[in-house]
Amino acid sequence: MAARVAVPEPHTRQSADLARLFDVQFDEGLAADDVVARRGLHGLNRLPESPPRALWQRLLDPFRDFMIIVLLAAAVLSGLIGDLADTLVILIIVLLNAAISFWQEWRAGQALQALQRMAAPHATVRRDGGQVQVVQTEHLVPGDVVMLEAGNLVPADLRLHAVAQLRVDESALTGESVTVAKSHGILPAGERPLGDRVNMA
Repeated sequence: MAARVAVPEPHTRQSADLARLFDVQFDEGLAADDVVARRGLHGLNRLPESPPRALWQRLLDPFRDFMIIVLLAAAVLSGLIGDLADTLVILIIVLLNAAISFWQEWRAGQALQALQRMAAPHATVRRDGGQVQVVQTEHLVPGDVVMLEAGNLVPADLRLHAVAQLRVDESALTGESVTVAKSHGILPAGERPLGDRVNMA
């Protein structure tokens, strides 16, 4: 299948050549069965996430804090000298602190997941014989025809095909605060930093 093809330096190739390589027509986009097959081959369009930490790791985290270790040492010393009341008070404080820390981290994680679900970015694509569809960016596949307009986030690595006064904020990539004017022509072969690939987004 054409979607398997790795494309070295796509900025040095004509966009029409890349479309042939990925077996897609710009005015029609991919068919639904192609999208499903390519998603099965390449997976979802998202950055890898670190696996969630185990429950026991979250429970032990508060006890790694230096001040908690000092308090536990004080509790042990109090116990050794026979002052059980102080030992008990210190242990209760340490356990309450651990419980509150665990609860706050769990709630923050739940809130973050809810925000990620609410703010899932979307992309406008042309699929199924030219129909314009809005899909979640994680459902993009190699060969999708993506349409950008003012205010859109760039949902994936893109080779630009047709451009009309497109400027992109690449500050996260290059550190420069000014937007970059984009074009669709090919660039000469050779070593070229990402920020200079003006026909890519």
